[in-house]
Amino acid sequence: MKYVCSLVICCFLLTGCVGEEIIDEVPILFIVGYDQGEDEKIKGTISLQTFDPNQEVETRAFEAEAHTSKGLRNQLSGIPKPISIGKMAVLLFSEDMAEEGIIDILDSFLRDPAAGRLIYVGIVEGSASELIKNEFQYLQGIGPFLQNLIKQSIEYGNMPQNNLHLFDYKYYGDGMDPVAPLLRMEETEVKISGLALFDNDKMVGKLNLDEMFMFALINKSFSAGLYELELPGGEYATLQKIKSKVNYKVKNGNTTPSLNISVKLNGNVVEYTGEKLSKEKKKEIAQTFEKKVEAQGMDMVKQFQELGIDPFSIGDHARSQTRHFDFKKWDEKYPDLPVKIDVKVNIGESGIID
Repeated sequence: MKYVCSLVICCFLLTGCVGEEIIDEVPILFIVGYDQGEDEKIKGTISLQTFDPNQEVETRAFEAEAHTSKGLRNQLSGIPKPISIGKMAVLLFSEDMAEEGIIDILDSFLRDPAAGRLIYVGIVEGSASELIKNEFQYLQGIGPFLQNLIKQSIEYGNMPQNNLHLFDYKYYGDGMDPVAPLLRMEETEVKISGLALFDNDKMVGKLNLDEMFMFALINKSFSAGLYELELPGGEYATLQKIKSKVNYKVKNGNTTPSLNISVKLNGNVVEYTGEKLSKEKKKEIAQTFEKKVEAQGMDMVKQFQELGIDPFSIGDHARSQTRHFDFKKWDEKYPDLPVKIDVKVNIGESGIID
């Protein structure tokens, strides 16, 4: 009986120690943007959502400048209540901010136990602050919209996997470098415009949408969305349900390394602008797609070698396939590494034919 009484008392005491937060009263932080401020400061912009008893949502933006990410939280004015960052979905950086390096800011969120690890990281072509404060007609607010935009592009589109945890892993990992989606503001909406390339935590280049799709196919086994292919005769074919099976093979990793990337692709033709989609035409589509993936893949590899970056994680593949692997020797040989990409395309069932 004494044991039961003690247990009940402990439960009441523990309950009293837990802070109470009512969802209608706590501003929810979905998105944070960073730009270069004045006097070497960081300008931070946040978008908060509050919910009233009538289930209506109010979205407000606030900005401030400070020397550190943590300092920005203390500088934000006009916010009468504590901010909940448990729903944080997107971290945005302007291009000029990304070119200077972003790991210190990312690290402040990685060290915060209240922040989720699946936050998306995005780079804005222009000002992150202007994007967040722009009055786009998104009912759910700019934060949830961008979260869904990036999520859908990863799951059903042509974007490689991306989040705060993965960026951090590729930053600290040997033989690999991070990437992040590029976002562009247009008159009435925000669009994904490509992929930002990083050397450690500094942005050093970018890929356009077409190149981003090819990157996703070659980077690792992937299931992508739609792709419009121009044929030699001027017709167009749209491929859907494209799946890639990728294998990296590195030989002589410590001495005279070479790389072969094998890419097997399966896809369906859902639209074709020619007269008839015959077996011969499907074979032509497959061969044209093979040549395009190989050519663009080789161009990307050369670009990465010239920039001294490794978004394909070739060095990590070499490490896993080479005994007593020496990264110092690898870094010296990587810029001139001989690379071959073999692509085989299989065209399956056909859909809509124009």
